[in-house]
Amino acid sequence: MTPTLEQVLADARGDAAVYRRRGDARGAELLEQLADQVSNAAEDYLRFLTEDEAMLRSGHQAPWFRKRRAEWAAAGNAREEGRRWLYRAIVVPQRGNASAAYQAGLSEGATV
Repeated sequence: MTPTLEQVLADARGDAAVYRRRGDARGAELLEQLADQVSNAAEDYLRFLTEDEAMLRSGHQAPWFRKRRAEWAAAGNAREEGRRWLYRAIVVPQRGNASAAYQAGLSEGATV
């Protein structure tokens, strides 16, 4: 069975700790740097959003997510924690930069 990216990163960090305990600080540092770089590059894949966060990010409402939930869950891109659903950020469409638009609106309002 192929391990998940989360498991590969956890294993690399665990291996780095073993290298460090055995006195190979350089090997440990290289593994940690690689794990950090991969984690940063895959941020939207690794990060899960609550349904509320996903709705804010996408502009879609809960029924839109419910319609796709089974397919996303089967692919490992959605999961249920307790009574709430989480979605990988990478599958949630992102509308325009809401934060930048908000800031632009603030700066326009400040000059009026």
